[in-house]
Amino acid sequence: MTLKQTIDTLAAEFVSHFPPTLDGPRTIGREAEYPVVTATGEAADIRRLWGPLQARGDFRAQHDSNDPTRLIVSLEDDEVSYALEVGLGTIEVITGPCADLFELQAAHEAAMRRLVAAARELDYRVLGYGIQPLTPPTQELLTPKQRYLLLDEVMAGAWRWFTLTASDQVQIDISRAELVQMINFGNLMAPIIIALCANSPVWGGQVSQYASAREGQVSESYAGKYRYGMLARPYADVADFIGTLAEETCLILRYNNTYSPYNRPFSTYLAEHGPDFAAYLTHEHYTWNSARARTNHATLELRPACQQPWAEHMAAAALGLGLIEAAAAIEAYLDDLFGPNTWSTLRAYQQQVIQYGLAAPQPAPDMLQRILTLAAQALQQRGRGEERLIEPLFGRLARGLNPAQEAIHLFQQHGLAGLLAHLTIA
Repeated sequence: MTLKQTIDTLAAEFVSHFPPTLDGPRTIGREAEYPVVTATGEAADIRRLWGPLQARGDFRAQHDSNDPTRLIVSLEDDEVSYALEVGLGTIEVITGPCADLFELQAAHEAAMRRLVAAARELDYRVLGYGIQPLTPPTQELLTPKQRYLLLDEVMAGAWRWFTLTASDQVQIDISRAELVQMINFGNLMAPIIIALCANSPVWGGQVSQYASAREGQVSESYAGKYRYGMLARPYADVADFIGTLAEETCLILRYNNTYSPYNRPFSTYLAEHGPDFAAYLTHEHYTWNSARARTNHATLELRPACQQPWAEHMAAAALGLGLIEAAAAIEAYLDDLFGPNTWSTLRAYQQQVIQYGLAAPQPAPDMLQRILTLAAQALQQRGRGEERLIEPLFGRLARGLNPAQEAIHLFQQHGLAGLLAHLTIA
């Protein structure tokens, strides 16, 4: 079998995991990461939260199968999962899929009430923020899962940046017919999401050069230029998507539930082993583009948003859903503005918003206002009143300040203590 035939076979398998069409309105899920810190701002140890969270005895504990100490990696029931992230100071709260944003909001807020109460017992703070504000990226902060430790070796320390970051990822139903369009469009929206939702400017106890350090610092530290963040270009079809990804270095592979380093182009593996779909999914999992199609739930995962301030914690999820629902209208608008230069224009804008947030000059007058309006209209057309959850973003746009820019002002005026007081979820 030639490499092209292998890629085509993988593409067919990939596509088969998505429904031909959607049966009804798009459902939505949320993978929300939160930094947890001590009273003085250092990264806390999430493992200590398992005790108070388990006190009622209603959660199932999941363990790392590769760890002889039986490390608990998550607690879950039918409504929520609390999971260890790459860093021991970050917890992931997974809710959904839900029929609409309000159902998602209710599930998430119930989960957060329980988490905040558990943290309070340990004098920990859960932050509505996108990065650890004080603790640096060290091996000691790395969660001791076997694959995480292995990735730390293979990536020569760059993996440790993931110990600090906290994103607010939204998972949205997509169909087979729109698969490539949504991968491309989701990545094209990266600078829009970052401009409005960046919230990680202070880390290591000082202001960084980035409004979104969780986007800028990781990209800067990791040599795979287009493996993280916005794609280099749009894909022509699923085979183009998989074939392009196959040229990236495959960091690790999984054999019999044990991970081993590979560190060669995935195409090399395919040439030797043929269309191994399980190996492909392992390789794909360790790429971090701004939008990823996920076969396990047939969703599009939007990744660029930092965790949001709690008073507006649904903003990123509302924006993500609104953008996807408005994809056709937004694509037409951008095509009218920039034509064949749309991708290169927004890629350049992405670099600006990572650094400056809403202070970055827009590529066209009122572009963000127009895109946000189209997203709000698309939510309104769903007929559930969800458009009100996107309203805080119009306020950010009117002020010219996203959460990162406001966090910088707070830190400069009141120091770390003032920033923590502002970010702590009560």
